[in-house]
Amino acid sequence: MIQGLQRAMYTAYDNYKRATEDIEKNVEKIASGSRIPSFSDDSVDSASVVRMTNKITALEQANRNVKNSQDLLITADTGIAQVRTIVERLKEIGIQSANENISQEERTILSDEYSQLIDEIDFVVSTTKYNGIELLDGSFQNKIVAIGINDDPTEQIKLSLGDASAGTIGDQVDDGNGITSIRDTIIDSGGDAASAVEVLDQALEDLVAQQSQIGATIRRFDFTITNLEGMILQTENNKNSLTALDEAKEITDMSVNQIKQQTALAMMAQAQSLSQTIFQMLQNHR
Repeated sequence: MIQGLQRAMYTAYDNYKRATEDIEKNVEKIASGSRIPSFSDDSVDSASVVRMTNKITALEQANRNVKNSQDLLITADTGIAQVRTIVERLKEIGIQSANENISQEERTILSDEYSQLIDEIDFVVSTTKYNGIELLDGSFQNKIVAIGINDDPTEQIKLSLGDASAGTIGDQVDDGNGITSIRDTIIDSGGDAASAVEVLDQALEDLVAQQSQIGATIRRFDFTITNLEGMILQTENNKNSLTALDEAKEITDMSVNQIKQQTALAMMAQAQSLSQTIFQMLQNHR
């Protein structure tokens, strides 16, 4: 009989130990809000969660890369728009100065403004920067933007920006008059002004072409950002489906385990009490 009680004690203790361990797991899951708070709980799903977490991190970085590059292009576009506004004003001045009926005094006033505005173009170019990087001086060429998570040319975009300085836009072959860009133009006479207007027209075409290219890339980046954010959301949903915890079920399981724990304790106490009673009876019988 004593041996039977001892076996009952051991069985009750094993049940108590398992129930206590299960309760600890229940508490850990409820506290973390995750079905697999540690790798040992489910190694296969845990490995999948790690891979998904790494993928999300990479996608978020790619998304930041694209957003930063888009901000850079918007900064460049703002600078070019300002240069174009100046060139449009230069063209107005040139057309006005090409009129032979204006006085020399009026032409001098227009010429002064014309020279100042050409200098202003180079000032705009020199101050249009993103994070300290000059954008409109022609030095921003073939910069790679990673738009994906793989080291693959199909997931990269090369960015190049044109030179919008006064010594470059309106570029044309010197036909003997020494004019190769708007920096070389003057409006000291009607003929000079007419020649200047032709160069300014070419400069405006150059600037519109640059803005068109920048605008197309900005719009492409809009779709790239939308796609990356969609991939991030989908990967997060997939990850959550693996780690999602059914709290109601977990609480119910914990309640059942608590009952098992209490039952095991009661069985151990009863077995110990019976063992002591029998031992006392044997002692008295002697």
